[in-house]
Amino acid sequence: MRTLVATTLVNSKGKEIYCTAKKITDKHMEYIRNLSRQELEDIGFVFIKMISLEFPNVKGHAIFFEGHVDDIMPALKSLQVKY
Repeated sequence: MRTLVATTLVNSKGKEIYCTAKKITDKHMEYIRNLSRQELEDIGFVFIKMISLEFPNVKGHAIFFEGHVDDIMPALKSLQVKY
């Protein structure tokens, strides 16, 4: 099962703007924003590049978790224990 976590778009200043899915809490996003992309990929997150056929400068990603929404927080907390 693949769960949509959020989508991101990069603004003109290079900062990622997140739009979260309904089932994702603020606590989930706090962890996700503070971890690197590589760390997230290591625990089961997938980043799929988004493009626009009409606007060539649009940059962003759809972020999915390979698993059920209930498994996201234990996976995120497992990384925090390593630090």
